[in-house]
Amino acid sequence: MALDPAVEKILEIFKNIELSDMKVQDVRDMMGNNSMSQKKDHMESIKDLSFEHHGFKIPCRLYEPGNSGKELILYFHGGGFIFGDIELFDGVARRAAKTSGCKVLSVEYRLAPEHKFPAAVDDAYEAYLWVRKNSDTFGIDPGKIAMAGDSAGANLTVVTGLRLKDNKKALPKLQTLFYPVLGPDLFTESLREYGKGYFLTKASIKWFGSLYLNSDQDFFNPLFAPIIREDLGGLPETIIVTAEHDPLRDQGEMYLSKLYDAGVPVTGIRAKGLIHGFLNFSDFIPAAESIASMVWYTTGQKLKS
Repeated sequence: MALDPAVEKILEIFKNIELSDMKVQDVRDMMGNNSMSQKKDHMESIKDLSFEHHGFKIPCRLYEPGNSGKELILYFHGGGFIFGDIELFDGVARRAAKTSGCKVLSVEYRLAPEHKFPAAVDDAYEAYLWVRKNSDTFGIDPGKIAMAGDSAGANLTVVTGLRLKDNKKALPKLQTLFYPVLGPDLFTESLREYGKGYFLTKASIKWFGSLYLNSDQDFFNPLFAPIIREDLGGLPETIIVTAEHDPLRDQGEMYLSKLYDAGVPVTGIRAKGLIHGFLNFSDFIPAAESIASMVWYTTGQKLKS
């Protein structure tokens, strides 16, 4: 399917920008100060919180829509492991809460290159344990937690689930992944076809990895590359959303197949005509808004069932 016309307008804005040619702080400033501000869905309550682990303080933000119950979505944002924070993804978290009818806790994990792998992995894992331990304080049912994330945040969602499984900890009820990063990729059709000119580029993927990981060996560490894991049985039900014009599309769909073969209940959705990062552009791309709303609504319904 051809690019969505609204996506073409977005790509026109970014056509002369290659993130890997920029300094890290310039990327953070550009993404944090872009003019494409998102709508602010009304919340009944918003609270800035934090938790500590191993001497690190991790900021979080709790969103409560008016119709929320005992369910919670623990959300990890995207950004190539080097940019992104609670503010940049505030609109995404609000929309998730409003559409799902669930509380949403957005986690501002530590970023590379200041904090390299596995710092973000540790933060995500500890965030989940903190939420379960304090379920009464949050007013939630610990059996009705979903972990969700987009791109790098989806990676953290997956590896947190695997780490919980390995450590025989209680798993979330559901995992919702938007265009996940799941491991190194040099050969897939989607990378060859969409690795340049579609917002996320092959060059930027390589750059993000060089900033996040300590060495080439880390590319094959299961806590970065969960797609190489063989023992996927017993993981929570999973929803995987890929974008048709995304270099990461094929690895997301390969992981879906691996989960299915392992007996994990899994649903795959390919967002036709869309690109990587469409959650952040959903206010400007009607098709992206429709996909996001459908997935967040489904996430909420599955948690409430």
